[in-house]
Amino acid sequence: MKVRKKLLMSLCSVFSIAVLLASCGTGKGGGNASGGIPVIEMNVNNVTPSTHPYATKVFEPWKKLVEEKTNGRVQVHLYHGGTLGSSKSVLQDVKGGVYDVGPALVPYFYDTELFPFTIGNLPFAFPDAKSTAKVMGKFAEKYGKESFKDVVYMGMSSSDAYELFTVKPVKFVDDMKGKKVRIPSKGEVDLIQSWNGSPVSMTIEEIYEALQKGTLDAAIYTPSGAVGYKYYEVAPYMTKMGVTTTPIIPIMSKNFYNKLPDDLKKLFDDELSPRLADLLTDNYTKELDAAYAKYEKEVAGKGEIITLSSEELARFKAPAKKRWDQWVEEANKKGYHGEEMMNDFKKMLQEEGLQLPF
Repeated sequence: MKVRKKLLMSLCSVFSIAVLLASCGTGKGGGNASGGIPVIEMNVNNVTPSTHPYATKVFEPWKKLVEEKTNGRVQVHLYHGGTLGSSKSVLQDVKGGVYDVGPALVPYFYDTELFPFTIGNLPFAFPDAKSTAKVMGKFAEKYGKESFKDVVYMGMSSSDAYELFTVKPVKFVDDMKGKKVRIPSKGEVDLIQSWNGSPVSMTIEEIYEALQKGTLDAAIYTPSGAVGYKYYEVAPYMTKMGVTTTPIIPIMSKNFYNKLPDDLKKLFDDELSPRLADLLTDNYTKELDAAYAKYEKEVAGKGEIITLSSEELARFKAPAKKRWDQWVEEANKKGYHGEEMMNDFKKMLQEEGLQLPF
């Protein structure tokens, strides 16, 4: 009886292990697609909350597309709210294999190999997300080779034009005096100082609380992003001026990419990677009008959306020329051909039908 019992227990244990292994499968994380082909698991980090348009309009649809187009051979695991890392560590995290795919916000990586693309973040260079993505995509074709030696470039995207979100109304340059203003990178330091403000560098995840606690008086950020983070609750004034746009580059771990079968590499190269970049750009483009409407509705009776006079807007813009000149100097110091890059950048802007701000 004891022998039978032990034998039965052994068989049950073997069966349990077999079931566990079958559920886990093989490959990165395991599992099998149809036909017994091993499943490849991809971890994607989204720094915004699960309710943000990044999650609902970009990454969730992209996850579905990847799994459909690969017939289940690639299973995408989405981590919202910066679970796997902050917006300021995307480049390092993807290079180090912390996760496989994430969007790099270029201004956060000023002193890295992504520096050349900070030219697209210069103040008043672009009016919208689509023009930024198109021009910076061309710029990447010419100047991106050295920038993507350690990660896989998935395409070029961009935010919409940044506005100024404030606790108190800003209608004139003089209203900026003494205000603590969140900036995305050190590239905006001189501009804010020229307005007699105090620049404060911080990630998008920190802005709401800083405005709420009075650590900040204002923040430069995208309207659609501001609505996603509900900044209207703590900064009921928006001054429209299109300060800058942020080039966004979705990147993939080179180690992850190299392990893909050739047919899946081609699928990502030709379709899936560019689609992620397009979804990011489309989100900012399609959500913009709704973002303004939402902000106006939420601040009714306690704030407003402010449109500057042409004269006052010119006063805000004038000091930005110095920043463009500084960028060339910094590029040269970093070993790039600053003048050549700037000349090409301006030519690309004009070819896109955009007017140079200076």
